[in-house]
Amino acid sequence: AMLKFGSWIGGDRDGHPFVTEELTRQTLRLHREEILRLYMQELNGIYEELSTSALIKGASPALQQSIISEQAVLKIPPTDYKLRESTEVYRAKLYLIHKRLENTLTGTALGYVDASAFRADLMLMVESLQENDGELIIRNILTPFIQKVDTFGFHFVRLDIRQNARLIKEAAIEILDTALPEANYPNMDENEKIRFLTREILNPRPLTNAFSNLSEPTLKVINELALIRFAHLHISAEAADDYIISNCASASDVLQVLLLATEVGLITVEHDRLIDSQLNILPLFETIGDLRNSKNIMTQLYSNPVYIQQLQLRKGVQKIMLGYSDSNKDGGIVTSNFELYTAQIRLSDISVKYKINLEIFHGRGGSISRGGGPVYESILAQPENTINGRLKITEQGEMISSKYLMPDNAINNLAAITSAVLLKTFRQAKKPASRQYDAFIRKFEPVSQFAFEQYRSLLEHGHFLEYFRSVTPIDIIEKIEIGSRPPARRNRHEINALRAIPWVFSWTQNRQTISGWYGFGYAIEKALGSAQLSLEDLQEMYQRWPFFTTLIQNIEMVLMKTDMMIAAEYLALNDKPYIREIFSLIGEEYERSVANLLKITGENELLEKNPILKRTLLLRNPYLDPINYIQVELIDKYRRKGVSQSEKRELLHVLRSSVNGIAAGIRNTG
Repeated sequence: AMLKFGSWIGGDRDGHPFVTEELTRQTLRLHREEILRLYMQELNGIYEELSTSALIKGASPALQQSIISEQAVLKIPPTDYKLRESTEVYRAKLYLIHKRLENTLTGTALGYVDASAFRADLMLMVESLQENDGELIIRNILTPFIQKVDTFGFHFVRLDIRQNARLIKEAAIEILDTALPEANYPNMDENEKIRFLTREILNPRPLTNAFSNLSEPTLKVINELALIRFAHLHISAEAADDYIISNCASASDVLQVLLLATEVGLITVEHDRLIDSQLNILPLFETIGDLRNSKNIMTQLYSNPVYIQQLQLRKGVQKIMLGYSDSNKDGGIVTSNFELYTAQIRLSDISVKYKINLEIFHGRGGSISRGGGPVYESILAQPENTINGRLKITEQGEMISSKYLMPDNAINNLAAITSAVLLKTFRQAKKPASRQYDAFIRKFEPVSQFAFEQYRSLLEHGHFLEYFRSVTPIDIIEKIEIGSRPPARRNRHEINALRAIPWVFSWTQNRQTISGWYGFGYAIEKALGSAQLSLEDLQEMYQRWPFFTTLIQNIEMVLMKTDMMIAAEYLALNDKPYIREIFSLIGEEYERSVANLLKITGENELLEKNPILKRTLLLRNPYLDPINYIQVELIDKYRRKGVSQSEKRELLHVLRSSVNGIAAGIRNTG
């Protein structure tokens, strides 16, 4: 199938205490049950259509024999004298298929072993129709249905299992300290860890047993990995095979998963060699530092004989996930986008060198700050030779309903993604060795660094945390539980602990949206002022470099959504002088960003070249502005001392509506 669908709902336990092993099992079962019901529902419609009688058109001997055999086994008579007539062979076969799907759903005997057996039954009908002038029925009825079976199988969507590198490391340390205390694994340096893990992965001796007396967190990590094996045994071989390591920062983070996978039977070792693997291990690089170090990490892994065996067992494919959200929170929009772009180039180069097929998983969010924006343009703007007919992307939050709730919208969006991947791949095939944008990349490096320094200087301002927690509704967002996970990885009021979604959401709510533009104006101004590059260079990049074109267009749209007049109203929530000082810094950077962006685009005002989008955004403001005023007033009341718990509950209820209203109007959450 050209398209495959996946999900992390019920599988992503990175910081989510409610995603338990049992919940993941329930999720996997739910996926299977839902797709089987959908197949049965559609078969009812096909049954109505295929009323052909063998008295008018014949049927193949193979189809007729399968009907006779299955009717005997399932104890179903040739006709019920009401809804089924014995000469309607295709209806007879469809009835049997439906019955076998029912048995598969309930887990009773005589169901289908897997989706391939189900497909084989459908192909019997296709082959019979081919022999008996049934091409029209094949093309219009059976082929679309078989394509769905090829796409969804018996698993519906692949479930990603995801865990944080810190918890995986802690589990590996406890297991190794319990089984091999003399090794002193925690105190090894990275190279020693790699050598040690390589040896232990190939050692067939288990490290754990029923008497290991491991802690609950360690058992949880091990049992989570074992869920992939559960999915293969009880759902489908395609139900789950991607294990994602959040905050992956070293090669040992990946090899530790490989070691634990041998403990739960996902990796089979014989005679000092891996002979079977049932999972893909995906490092997730999501901070600026990890993106910059990603090539070194993958070089260490590609140079490791055990890890190469793992990749060979996975058809030579290495999947790598890139995090748009945390890299933005860590480094700002400019540096995040640039480091994601250049990391892909480095990862592609090293994968080619080691003859590894690289598949990049783009962890995009709904907002531009988190990698959102027009997906067609985004795909075409990716670096050369990083999309070779394969791409995995996420659609999150409000984007799911916005893009896929209506069938026509869903088809258009899927067509846009598919056509962009095909077009990008075709262009690369025509110029496989092209590195036409290298000069632009070198010129842009200082711009990215200047933007990073400006952005970090804001976050590291001595009073910035107080500013953030007082002039944004972050405390409200943390309480109304509208995200897919808790707002912070750790229960601390720190920027580093906060997840990217509430971070972006908060800045969107107070209309400052600094996550989508802060640092851009300063970086351009400083690069021009220091003669690192000229305005003509930037204008040429805007015209010829898809990455920079897309970046400018996205920043322009966010600047248009930003409203510093409304943002100023939130200063009423904290009127200390140093809070106003930070707001002034943000306001100055906003003015710089608008001015320098207009120089590059040659426009007189934002979105001058896209009047339809500009009008659309401006039309929302008269409806949004009053909600912001109400929100400021309610937050002030909510935070006052002496407010009773019952009053707070009532205020929180209305504040939830204000948050939803602003998000709907701006069409962005986090």
